[in-house]
Amino acid sequence: MTRIEIIANNSVEEDVVQSLDGAVDGLKFSKINNVHGIGRSYPKMGSNIWPEENFILLIYCDDREAGLVKNAVRALKRKFPEEGIKFFSMKCGAD
Repeated sequence: MTRIEIIANNSVEEDVVQSLDGAVDGLKFSKINNVHGIGRSYPKMGSNIWPEENFILLIYCDDREAGLVKNAVRALKRKFPEEGIKFFSMKCGAD
């Protein structure tokens, strides 16, 4: 089993969800809204100075699905190079 975290700007949320749905039929995820932080791109703080915000998708899936999700995110990063879409994954066990 693999745990995936996708962090991206709210402006691409619909594109991300549609792309993942197209890559893995019936993919399940949890979403965290209103995520603030500073990464390699501009700060996302939800403030007057830095008004943008991110979201996080948490996904637990098998290794095959993880590869499909990773490929979908790579394509999104090429389509939206300035949006700071990040992909993290790690192997995990499930109870």
